[in-house]
Amino acid sequence: MRRAMQYLLYSVILLLLVYFSLNLGNFHIPPQQVFSILLAKVTGGPLPETGRYEDVVLLSLRLPRIIMAILVGASLGVAGAVSQGIFRNPLVSPFILGVSSGASFGAGVAIVFFSHIPHAMDFLASLGGLVAVVAAFLIARHPGGFTPRLSLVLAGVIISSFFTSMVGILKYLADTESQLPALTFWMMGSFSAIDWNSLNPVIYVIPVCLLLMIIFSWQLNILSLGDREAAFLGMETEKWKTFFLFLVVISVGAGVARCGVIGWVGLVIPHIARAISGPNHRDVLPLSAFLGAGFLLIADNIARAATSGDVPVGIITALIGTPFFVYFLRRREATIWS
Repeated sequence: MRRAMQYLLYSVILLLLVYFSLNLGNFHIPPQQVFSILLAKVTGGPLPETGRYEDVVLLSLRLPRIIMAILVGASLGVAGAVSQGIFRNPLVSPFILGVSSGASFGAGVAIVFFSHIPHAMDFLASLGGLVAVVAAFLIARHPGGFTPRLSLVLAGVIISSFFTSMVGILKYLADTESQLPALTFWMMGSFSAIDWNSLNPVIYVIPVCLLLMIIFSWQLNILSLGDREAAFLGMETEKWKTFFLFLVVISVGAGVARCGVIGWVGLVIPHIARAISGPNHRDVLPLSAFLGAGFLLIADNIARAATSGDVPVGIITALIGTPFFVYFLRRREATIWS
């Protein structure tokens, strides 16, 4: 009952944040008018007598962007928590592990060479993330079959650097009039181009991946004990690692393909979730989803309201995430991971 009440509270806070976000923007819409338009859309009734601009801005521009920020933030938060649990390393995240850089390279290949093929970016981004994380794991894996924590972090740095260099080659080969500006802006992460078409297939892929990771979070508790201890308890560790890593790559790849590279969410949010709920992944994963969604939605609100233009949200997450992580690294590390 206590856990259900907590999730209800988190849901209410997130809904209030969504309503606030719908009212935020350069084009002013009165709050009561926002509520009337949403109520008419949900109930299927006629839209209130408003100008056409209010309907378009609210339903076609702001609402899909907010939904995408929630989905991507939740996926990055949960993916970071799962990655840290699998590899028992508080420094692991989709960005550090190489998933984001590999997905970036795959999406960059789609932008430069296969932009005319539908869903090429989704497929290549997921494939690039999968190749990156498998390569990092193979580099860090010792002949004895175990993977040291520091070796995994270093392998992730190596893979991230390699794929970043490959993205640089793509920038060199890209057309300077159309492909290069799109690739450069996309690398900084942004929700400015999101519409209802952009939500396909993200709106189906990410919730399914999140639900599966949360349902099997008790297996993640066993994996976090270590490979040897988990094997003593009868777990097939390689199978479950592959299962979780596949879900991480698919969810992160789907978000990166649509919104670009957004760092720090998958690294900072799991630490905050553990500080609030403790080390049990049955609590950490759902809370990471709520916190990641709220964090990225707030960052996108700042990106929209900071200037008359649209600041890339990846810049905002880095500015907010850096001091948070420094605090948890210096003050709370022993408490969170005890």
